Amino acid sequence: MNDNLPDISHLAINEEADVSLGAIIGRAKEYYAELLRNWKTLVLICLPFLVWQGYLALTTPVTYQTRLTFMVDEESGNRGGLLGSLLGGIGLSSTDNNNDRILELARSMRIIRMALFQRVSIDGQTDYLANHFIRIQQLDEEEWNKKPKYPGQPSLHGFLFTRDSVEQFNRLEYAALKSLYGMLVGSEEHQPLFGARNNADSGIMTLSLNTRSEALTIALLRAIFDQLSDFYINASTEKQLETYEIIRAKADSLRRLLAGTEYRAAQFREQNNMLFRPTDELPVERLSRDKNMYALMYGESIKNLELADFALRNKVPYVQPIDLPVPPLVGTPYGKKKALALGLGLGLLLGVLFVSIRKMIRDQLAGSAQQTPEA
Repeated sequence: MNDNLPDISHLAINEEADVSLGAIIGRAKEYYAELLRNWKTLVLICLPFLVWQGYLALTTPVTYQTRLTFMVDEESGNRGGLLGSLLGGIGLSSTDNNNDRILELARSMRIIRMALFQRVSIDGQTDYLANHFIRIQQLDEEEWNKKPKYPGQPSLHGFLFTRDSVEQFNRLEYAALKSLYGMLVGSEEHQPLFGARNNADSGIMTLSLNTRSEALTIALLRAIFDQLSDFYINASTEKQLETYEIIRAKADSLRRLLAGTEYRAAQFREQNNMLFRPTDELPVERLSRDKNMYALMYGESIKNLELADFALRNKVPYVQPIDLPVPPLVGTPYGKKKALALGLGLGLLLGVLFVSIRKMIRDQLAGSAQQTPEA
């Protein structure tokens, strides 16, 4: 008999959904009204954030950022099948392109340090780029004017580099160098000023730098690129250069032996030109045999030397700059619109959370008071 009754369960579900949706909308209206009633509270909460962002907009110095793009051609070392076999036979071979390794080198302490200790003229003053960086970034007034965080950490207040012999640096000089390196490549306390990235599709690599001076940004970025290029070329050809020097030394040794043997043979003939017995001519035959052997060995060594020279020239990677940084650069101030947006955004977010949580607590306390029976 119950099978003939209509199914009204879906009506109950829809009714519950309508009630829940209505309750949510009702609660949202309550909170919205609560925010409107407490607009003064929202303004008071926003005010400190607006003042803070306004202070940053007025006091944050203008920065100058630029980029340097380049590419490395290492394909020339792979040319020639027969020639490649010959080069491999004397211990010379080529390696594949590795842009990631180049960028890691660019961020390394070695490259950054060599760049920082280049002497350049900025604003009429010739000094190490490291000292220009210290002055222009005002490290002595800001970063290095703070109390050391760790026991035994040297104070860098008033420090400037007076020499570039890093191997002879003392504890204070090493601390200053590490501080500069951390500011450039980034650390737990600093966002990186220097960046390096690679476009895997095009093979073009980009170096970027951001400082408070147009001249410092351009000079330091170019110095980093120059040091990176020189170091990478020297490191890439080190094995070929060593092989070339060994073969050249062997060729020079054989040339001296050949010349000495030829001279002794000629001298013997001059001193013993009237000898007729075969035994008297035996030294001449031995010298002639040695001369022919040295001549053959010298010829082979010259051929290997030419191959080694070609391999060395062919192995040198071609570091090709594409876009070098040039003045003028556009300074980037701490924007007023950015300060206003951040100040209002942070203030309103905290203000809305404060008013909403306060209403929630008040509603719960009011509900608990109504449920408590009167004494």
